[in-house]
Amino acid sequence: MPQTKEKLTLSQIAGYIPGQDYPIYHEVPQGLSFRCDQRLPGYYSDPEAQCQVWHWCLPNGQKYSFLCPNGTVFNQFARVCDWWFNVDCAATPNYYGINEDLYRIPPYTNKQNQE
Repeated sequence: MPQTKEKLTLSQIAGYIPGQDYPIYHEVPQGLSFRCDQRLPGYYSDPEAQCQVWHWCLPNGQKYSFLCPNGTVFNQFARVCDWWFNVDCAATPNYYGINEDLYRIPPYTNKQNQE
């Protein structure tokens, strides 16, 4: 009789524990303290939710919250959900300032004058 191999999950193979080494929320947790007032419009990772949650702040201070898929967290520098091992969640607030470039209108350059 052939032997059947036990199927292993990614966390068992890599030696990491979901929920301990990286977050596994199924929905945005209630009661997060992140606020958009006094912030630039843009995208913000939430360290309180281990960076699996990110917020979209509008110019009027309104906030929309989103959840990255399990195994990923919000990479503030790249502004995308990324594998958890690529992101230093504790350093996330250091990159909040990159939102300054989102709504900036680039200066006009006249190409005819450059020739």
